[in-house]
Amino acid sequence: MTTAQQIVSKPASRFYLKASDLEILKWLAEYHHLQPLHFQKLSGRNIVSLRRRLRQLLEQGYVERLTLPLERVMPVASPPDQYVYYLGQRGLTLAKQYGLADEAHRYNPEKSIILLPHDLLITTFHLALHLASQKANGNPQTVFWEQRRALLQDRAYDRGEPLSVNPDAFFGLKDTTKPEGENCTYFFLEVVRAREHDYLREESSFMRKMRGFLAYHRDGGHQRRWKVSNFRVVTVAPTRTRAANLCRKMTDAGMSFKRFWFTDLSQISLDQPDRILSQIFLTPKDHTSGPLYSFRD
Repeated sequence: MTTAQQIVSKPASRFYLKASDLEILKWLAEYHHLQPLHFQKLSGRNIVSLRRRLRQLLEQGYVERLTLPLERVMPVASPPDQYVYYLGQRGLTLAKQYGLADEAHRYNPEKSIILLPHDLLITTFHLALHLASQKANGNPQTVFWEQRRALLQDRAYDRGEPLSVNPDAFFGLKDTTKPEGENCTYFFLEVVRAREHDYLREESSFMRKMRGFLAYHRDGGHQRRWKVSNFRVVTVAPTRTRAANLCRKMTDAGMSFKRFWFTDLSQISLDQPDRILSQIFLTPKDHTSGPLYSFRD
């Protein structure tokens, strides 16, 4: 495989790729949507030079970007932290060439700005896990992460009723203190932004989705699709009150299992990423809290 160092050659044109540019493409392949602050957290580089390099990569077609609506009052001259970057066609081709993206990665020129705030919350959760692992000297380790919607979609059946299994992400954590073969736990991630809606026979779409996960486990869908023996479902709600309410609804609906964990966005912080590994997750089994990889059925 071609090494990163081999691309550091200056052609006749004024723009030339650097080895550090491959890191940017690698992170975009892994996280899908990143803002300048995210790149700074990953690299430790100066934020001003990062913004400048991202603009240059944008001009050359290696990355593309969307602009989030500002959700706070900012001075006119403030840095453009509302920009969200993703792989451009040229960047994706290069990432595949260097083994930084696989053939399942697809270029999508029709990125929806409507879904962007939701997708960035997935990025925040993913990046917080990575940063927390670094602070904890690699325990736990994120050994698997998948959030491409086309690969996550599946189906389960509950008493003949078809139920969609379409999580926001699927990931695995490895507890390095335990023996191989017994140290990986896998999770489906659900990020909830809106209130419960789309009621059918007094059951919201969220509760149908949770029921779908139970059916998926019962039918062995996780074993067929992902080749794992078990999984948990992590739901991140907008507020602590919403997380507690959803947890209680699960109990009332007869789904009081430690398979389901609930927390809220205030607990997922890039400034304090190790919080994601602390006792911030509620379970409908007994409504107690615990760390991400502590519960067992």
